[in-house]
Amino acid sequence: MSDSMDRRKARTKQSLYKALIELMEKKGLDGITVTDITNWADINRGTFYLHYRDVADMLEQLKDEAFEQVRSLIQQLDIMELIECGRSDQPYQKLVAIFEEFARNCNFFKVMFGPKGDLAYMNQYKELMKTQIFKKLNYWKPNGDSSLVPLDYLIAYMTSANLGVLLHWFETGMKKSPHEIGLIMTRIVSQGPIVSLGLGEND
Repeated sequence: MSDSMDRRKARTKQSLYKALIELMEKKGLDGITVTDITNWADINRGTFYLHYRDVADMLEQLKDEAFEQVRSLIQQLDIMELIECGRSDQPYQKLVAIFEEFARNCNFFKVMFGPKGDLAYMNQYKELMKTQIFKKLNYWKPNGDSSLVPLDYLIAYMTSANLGVLLHWFETGMKKSPHEIGLIMTRIVSQGPIVSLGLGEND
């Protein structure tokens, strides 16, 4: 396939993607048809079927692609690297990269994680975070004997806190940059919420 055909295909898929997101923002996930998408994108139905079987197939492909991008970045996180960044009060760049990825597809994630979105899809990210946090904590403290709290409660707290920061970022219009959010998360994870508030450390 030539470069020009590749670019044309990419532009077409981007137009269809944009149309789907805008329709989802307007009417939610249910009831969107191929005709709705092609009319909105000003692309004929035959072109749509060159890329997707139906709306469900299109949405599933988009969900899978977005999830895999985030998953590959989360897998690269290293707790000890994050702690070192926290000590120097610098944002952990691998965290920043994750927020940059969410920002790159922010319209998609805002809809999928919003009131008209897909709760099961958001829970997929929550489960991803839980699994990765467990793997990394278990690697550094395999027996957990010196932990102050049970590991499952700590993981539940960290998972909900991480997802909560992400959702709050979306809900507040993403006024802070991925760099700023990365620093916020680095501070909270490495210092804990009490110290991050400015309490406890020097009291």
